[in-house]
Amino acid sequence: MKAIILDAYGTLISTGNGSIRAAGEILALNRRGDIPPETFYADWKKSHRRQIDALDSFVNEAEIFKRDLDFLYQKYGMTGNPRQDVQVMLQTLGKREAFPETGEVLSRLSRRYLLAIGSTTDTEPLLQDLARNRLHVAHVFTSESLRVYKPRPEFYRQILHHLGLQPAEALFVGDSLTDDVWGPQQVGMPACWVNRKGGDAGTCRPDFEIPHLRALPDILGGEPFVG
Repeated sequence: MKAIILDAYGTLISTGNGSIRAAGEILALNRRGDIPPETFYADWKKSHRRQIDALDSFVNEAEIFKRDLDFLYQKYGMTGNPRQDVQVMLQTLGKREAFPETGEVLSRLSRRYLLAIGSTTDTEPLLQDLARNRLHVAHVFTSESLRVYKPRPEFYRQILHHLGLQPAEALFVGDSLTDDVWGPQQVGMPACWVNRKGGDAGTCRPDFEIPHLRALPDILGGEPFVG
């Protein structure tokens, strides 16, 4: 094992509840107090996945957010301006907090492995989040920079190519069974599932499973995290 490639959001950086708050603000703008923000945001996430999976050619994530809200306004019969209101959601990006253990774990891993980030996101918000949390990773790959989304094989292959690695020489680490386990495994890369919520992997078979990043150095044969 020469490299660790880590997902960003939900793995290194918490998504918190900012997106649900933004959903609530958008509903308030449209005077739709009858729709729970959690329900609206859950539908938004489903739309986002569908939009990404259905793309014939690449568009950045900001545009997909706009298309998501177009769809939701039609679904719920909302009469506001989705292309204007989506700014409420977009303004939450780049303002997220890292999990408490992230900095120390990255520091420890960097002593033994080449580290990279592979994330479904536009580049600038991720760079803002890394900077504000003082997280230093030399190689940062996003869906925008690679012009392809997880879990399409080309996403992982491009990262391996840029790093000069074979699939077996890198471990992909992330919280999504589809994007961070099944996807990398399809190109021959082992994968570690960060199962923070204690979920069931179902038919997916991670090579490793950990409840949080603190356990990652331990499964790789390093000293246990005690911070």
